[in-house]
Amino acid sequence: MRSLISLSILLFAMLGLGGCQSVPTDAEIQIQVAKQVLSHNNEKIFSLENFHKVNGLSVDKQTYIAEVEYDLVFRKGLEELSAELNRASNDNPLAAFGSGMELLTQLMKYGQFKAGDRIPHHEKFKLIKTEQGWRMAADFNL
Repeated sequence: MRSLISLSILLFAMLGLGGCQSVPTDAEIQIQVAKQVLSHNNEKIFSLENFHKVNGLSVDKQTYIAEVEYDLVFRKGLEELSAELNRASNDNPLAAFGSGMELLTQLMKYGQFKAGDRIPHHEKFKLIKTEQGWRMAADFNL
């Protein structure tokens, strides 16, 4: 009887601790990286492929540094984006100005690019544990 009670207590303790992850899973890291990288309409320009967590460091129970690699694969080329911008400028000049600034930013960041071009990335991201799971520290200006 005692062994059954001890086993039950051990089982409940293991189940209880299982829900308290001290580090984010690779899937959680990938979701958070994709949210950040593909924000501001970037998902229309490129996709994130070949994601791989290279390394990680648990700073404390609430903070984790993830070192990741991934490829950005361009869905559209610079010429195609420029043509879309020209068509949009006829309908809404103010929106076209914003899109033009976005396009200029992409050009400065990636240079001339064509649909299908692949750019490898190797970066570190800081994640924090929140009440609703792991999130990018950048979401909170940390």
